[in-house]
Amino acid sequence: MQTVSRYLINNLVNAFINGYHGRNSKVYDRQLKLYRGVSNPITFTFKNEDQKSQFVSNKTFEFNLIDTESSKSVLTRNLTIIDDGSTVSTKGQASVTISEADLLDLDAKFYNFSVREIASDGTRTVTFSDTAYNSSGTAEILDGGYPQFTASTVITNFTRSGTTSTSSAIDAEPGNNSNTALHTVAVYSTNFTGSFRIQGTMVTTAPTDNDYFTISTNNLTNNDKINYYNFNGVYQNIRFVWSNSTGNTGTIDKILYRH
Repeated sequence: MQTVSRYLINNLVNAFINGYHGRNSKVYDRQLKLYRGVSNPITFTFKNEDQKSQFVSNKTFEFNLIDTESSKSVLTRNLTIIDDGSTVSTKGQASVTISEADLLDLDAKFYNFSVREIASDGTRTVTFSDTAYNSSGTAEILDGGYPQFTASTVITNFTRSGTTSTSSAIDAEPGNNSNTALHTVAVYSTNFTGSFRIQGTMVTTAPTDNDYFTISTNNLTNNDKINYYNFNGVYQNIRFVWSNSTGNTGTIDKILYRH
């Protein structure tokens, strides 16, 4: 039997908001690790040069994640002051949560991060990552620890023949799915009246029209909204076919497909 330990600990970072006079020197604070596929809560403790927590209940702080290559901020979030239960004031801590969605468009690599105080008049003041007056810390975005969001396949090109339009073959990745594999489809249309068919095949290479069978047929009338369809099964390839009713000139403009 394998025994594995997991640690439920806070992602805690120290920030210094008072000047340095040489006492209790802290050379550096640790690196942040942000993981794709989950929310990443981070707590900041604000201290002075004597390592004593400072009152922050009346303060506003802003977290910035900065691309080291472009030096541009790629993520900005306000911190939430943590209530310590005191009847006098809140001392020392504020938090921010970097959500799964926040990391979707960011590359897995090293970044810098900083926290600055925002005064009531909009003035921004530095907070330090250590007592040597460094303003930034290091953060790393990491892949692989958790399942991640997979972008939908976008279909906008169709081959037209008379009143019928057909998409190209789309790999349904049968090796990644079980027998109850769920497929989802979102159809974007403009003034479309006619039929929309979802077709599948078990042919792996260059399937022809005769290789496809219809999974579902759906009728739309004067449709201008997004229509959603789900179906289950393991297929080698999927394609989409739509046909206008007589006299209708509407279109299906885009299809989003996930599996």
